Parts: sequence; C-alpha cells; structure tokens
Amino acid sequence: MDILIILLCAVLFGITKKLADLFNEHGLRWFKGDAILFGFLWGIFGALLVLADIDISNIILAMVIAYLIRARIDYRNHAIAAAIIIISFMFFSTLEPVIFLAFLAAFTIFGMLKDYLGDVRKKKDVWFMINERSFYYYIFPLIFSIYTAKWIVFAALAIHMLAYDLTKYFGMKAVKNKKSKPFKKL
Repeated sequence: MDILIILLCAVLFGITKKLADLFNEHGLRWFKGDAILFGFLWGIFGALLVLADIDISNIILAMVIAYLIRARIDYRNHAIAAAIIIISFMFFSTLEPVIFLAFLAAFTIFGMLKDYLGDVRKKKDVWFMINERSFYYYIFPLIFSIYTAKWIVFAALAIHMLAYDLTKYFGMKAVKNKKSKPFKKL
C-alpha cells in the first residue's frame, strides 16, 4: 500500500476512533446513529491499516487487545470496530509474536497506569498530565522504528495519535460550547 494511503488511513483511524468515543461518552451528537456509523468507520480504517503492513497490523491488533484487557471496549460501536479489526487480522495478516506481545505489554501496562491515574486516583498532578498524553503510543513505535529502520510504523502511529488528540481537543471544545446538537430520543 502506498505510504500516503497508509498515512491517510492512520489519520482517519484516529479521527473516527475518537469521534466514536465522543458520541458515546461525552455527549457529542451530529445525527441519529452517528455512534454506530463511526464505530464501523473506525473498524474499516483499522482494517485498512491491518492490510497495509504486517508490523502495523500486529501493533493495531495489540492496541485492540489491550483495549479489551483494560475494558475500554465498552460500547456497541467500540465492539463493532474491534470485531472488524480482529476479523481482518485473522484473514489478512500474520501474527508476529515478538512484535505483538511487546506492544501488547506496553499498551496494556501503560494504558492501565493511565486508567488508574485518571479513573481511580483522579488527581490532576504531574503524573496524570504526563500519562494523559498517552506518550507510549509515540515512544514504543519510535523505538521500534529506530531498531528496524521501518519509519512507516512510527509515522502511521504518530499521525494516528495526533489526529486522535486533535479530534479529542476540538470535540471536547464543541461539547463544552454546546455546539453539538443532541437528537431527541423517541
């Protein structure tokens, strides 16, 4: 797959992943069914990344399994996305145990630390601020890319997180400013 297509899929993967979350948990509303649609889109862009590169596919699978372990797949649209990605991996990729397990360990351990600091401890101190940025999604792919000289891995995951963080920033701003128009439940 062309590098620009991989990077575009990574951007759209980050945007749709955060929008799916914003529609469920933070009150953002665009239209009825937006959460489910963006769950499908999140899964589709994740599946395209699975098709793009074997290393990226193992890292995306590790990310999804870490979300499952951390109980972050907690809404139907999250489950739809996770299922699409896992099924795509099963049919179109190959498990590379060292890559998969290394990233699974990193994403699970640091993700659980983030969950603890944000959800349990609830102190907005320096430790919270450092971990809130999910630095491990940048650092571990960077180490991998330095070691293997496969820079598309770092580029794809970094741009995915940048798109995710920007979507989070602007989405939360829209929710705060009440620019989001909730639909009426029947």
